[in-house]
Order: sequence, then C-alpha cells, then structure tokens
Amino acid sequence: MKIFLPISFLLMSFSVLSADLYVSNATVTRVQVYETTGDDVNVWIHLNGNSRVGPNPVNANETCELWTNDKAVHSTALAALMSGKKVGVSYVDRGEGTNWCKVRHLSVVAN
Repeated sequence: MKIFLPISFLLMSFSVLSADLYVSNATVTRVQVYETTGDDVNVWIHLNGNSRVGPNPVNANETCELWTNDKAVHSTALAALMSGKKVGVSYVDRGEGTNWCKVRHLSVVAN
C-alpha cells in the first residue's frame, strides 16, 4: 500500500526543520580563522562591526556568533571583506540553542 503526502505538507515539514534567519545588505568586517585539532578550519564571521547577530532561530534569548567550516562560505566572506561589497547571510542554530549559529549560505549582493 502506498501513502501519498501532499506536497504542501512536505514543504511545511521542511520549513519547520530548517528554521533559518537572514541578514541582508551586511558588511563583512572581520573573519577569524581557528584551526582545530583535526586540522579542520572553523571561521567566525563578524558583520557590520558586530561579533553577533540576532536572534538565534530557536532561542530568541540568545544572539548568534556566525560560524562556518564550509570553504565556499569562508572564501566568499573573505572576498566580501577585501572588496567591501555587501552580503546576504542565512544562518541556523548549530543544535544547542546557544550563541553559536552556523552560516547556511553567504552571498555577495549588488551594491
């Protein structure tokens, strides 16, 4: 027996799981790189002169530090920092509901 779920139900379920927030027209003002013990790289991105944005998507009492270990996000953030171009950033909670959030997508926007 096959069960068919309406597309709208699937889209609603996905949007609940992917509670992300967006910062638009921001300036990357600092990119701090930290090497971990396993030779991985974690990058902390500051926007508009602030080390945090807010709120955390799952805990409005917390503001977020934006972290990534995605090389494409890291290189785009560096390019935006060096060129002074504005960016759009979507971010999600990292899983703890704390001040650490993960950058989902970062892109340069037209000035």
